Amino acid sequence: MKKQPMIYWDNLAGIEELQGFFQEDSALFKNLVEEHIEKLENFSDETLDKLSKMRALEVTNGCTQWGFRRGDKECLSIEQTRECMNLVMGFIKRTELYFPSEGRIEFNEEETAFVQAGRLLYKNAFKNNLKESKRQYYAASVAQFIVFGHERMQRAMALIDLLQNNFMLK
Repeated sequence: MKKQPMIYWDNLAGIEELQGFFQEDSALFKNLVEEHIEKLENFSDETLDKLSKMRALEVTNGCTQWGFRRGDKECLSIEQTRECMNLVMGFIKRTELYFPSEGRIEFNEEETAFVQAGRLLYKNAFKNNLKESKRQYYAASVAQFIVFGHERMQRAMALIDLLQNNFMLK
């Protein structure tokens, strides 16, 4: 039996992107997060490793795009930003990852279904601007970071650093 993760609800409620969900209906949002945690805990450690790597790529892609849109001093050029976006979106669409240090990482049917459901949720939340999808997306995201844990996400981000270094050397 897996150890229940400690959830610091007050800290989560202080995150700007989550504040509205806690203010509107804290019990509902907490319940959604807990439901997503239960689903994620059914995956093996190997699957959680794969999903954390995909999540690290998604987050990095989002940060890259926001940096470009804001005009950050350290942002990538428009060509590099597009290349990064296309690379990550290709991984998500194919549900397959590639890291020079690890090689090709494939996803089974259950893992693929999970990734595709997350992609659909993202599209409904941010492309179609559906409020309930946005609540679900943020609840799922919170659950992922809780279940993946700090160490696993650090390992995933280290792979992204290696990939980024190879990318920047082009």
